[in-house]
Amino acid sequence: MGRDRRRQAVVALAVLALSGGTLISSATAEPPTEEEIAAAREAEGRTASSVAALEVELAELAGRLEQATVQAQQANEDYLEAQVALEEATARADEAREAAAEAQAAVEEQRSEIGRIAMAAYRSGPGALGPIEPLLSADSFENAMERATRTDRIGTRADEALQRFQATELVATTFQRRADEAAAAQEEATAALESAAEEARTAADSAETQLALSTDRREALIVQLAEQRGTTAELERQRQDALEEERRRREEEIARAAAEEAARQEEAASRARERTTPVAAPADRPQSAPDRPAAQPTRPAPQPEPARPAPEPSRPAPEPSRPAPEPSRPAPEPSRPAPEPAPAPKPEPAPKPPSSSGAARAALDWARTQVGKPYIWGAAGPNGYDCSGLTQTAFAQAGVSLPRTTRAQYAATSRVPVDQLQPGDLIFYSSNGSASGIYHVAIYAGDGMRLHAPSPGKSVELVPMYWPNVLPFGGRV
Repeated sequence: MGRDRRRQAVVALAVLALSGGTLISSATAEPPTEEEIAAAREAEGRTASSVAALEVELAELAGRLEQATVQAQQANEDYLEAQVALEEATARADEAREAAAEAQAAVEEQRSEIGRIAMAAYRSGPGALGPIEPLLSADSFENAMERATRTDRIGTRADEALQRFQATELVATTFQRRADEAAAAQEEATAALESAAEEARTAADSAETQLALSTDRREALIVQLAEQRGTTAELERQRQDALEEERRRREEEIARAAAEEAARQEEAASRARERTTPVAAPADRPQSAPDRPAAQPTRPAPQPEPARPAPEPSRPAPEPSRPAPEPSRPAPEPSRPAPEPAPAPKPEPAPKPPSSSGAARAALDWARTQVGKPYIWGAAGPNGYDCSGLTQTAFAQAGVSLPRTTRAQYAATSRVPVDQLQPGDLIFYSSNGSASGIYHVAIYAGDGMRLHAPSPGKSVELVPMYWPNVLPFGGRV
């Protein structure tokens, strides 16, 4: 009985040690009561539960930070698109105003022409008697005829000038209406840009705030975990970093496999479309037409129908004639495999880098020199960048013009499967798996690395690939 009691005392002391209790020398310690042991076990359970809750909160912090980052990048993309829309609206408004001004100048010129004609008519003095006045006031028949001819000529010129004036005025009115509409569109685009800028600024501030809060909260949680486990904050930080890295690694593997599989399926579907589209129409229709029951009645069916039963009994006689059609049928057969090799090489030119690899590598090399510069929404250098601002400026340094927004850059580049990326290719991230949801772009740096301007509160960096939300196809310039 004494041995059991000593064993219980050792267990209780160990439990108390785990729960943060004070160790007392075993020589002087009184054996713990059942209530003390139960309390120690309850404290141990609370500690384990607290540790688990802290670790769950740490994982949730990482998720909230990623969500805030994506929202900030989406808001920045919306701002850039509103900026491009305003630039286009401004250009259209300027062109419309210029056209309206030119049309109005033409109206004034036509108005002056009508004034000159009116003045000439006045000087010729038609008077109150109208057309007969030149005849009455002339001193000779020849003079009267000359005056009449001059008056008719002035009338014809006035009619033509009036028609030109009316047509020019109509054009001017049309151009002025277009100018007014373009000015209204410009005002709407300006308001949209201001709204998008405010949303982007708010999202950027929120992301930076979330980054700071997450960093501070993570550090506090790590300290708590270290106290709960009886270790140091540094050891617990290393442990949590390793756990976070393992979580990310699993997510990366799943996301990468999904992106590569989606690219393979799309390529296979594209090759199937290329094989079937050109071959089906010319090759299959002539062969299938005789087999269709509907086609037989439309042709002079009564003549072929009796002809077919006749050869049936006299098979030995038609035998020599049948080989003639026989070779004609296999003839299309070889034509089918012929197109199949043709589509196969077609996908190959897409990934070829020779024409653009030099510029792409030059852009990547230049982008490396920008590592460390801050992320600034809406910026394209030289002191800071957003994601598409960095890629646009990098390729501009290599002599290649890219659009300003990520979605436009995706449309302006050639598709390349993500498992065939080469240094200098662009990587696109989408919130919905399609081009319409693109919100971020990075430059593939080779060896599983990417270079990009990440998000508010961070700087241009060269880091390992991040695969979640990656589109199955990158962009090659």
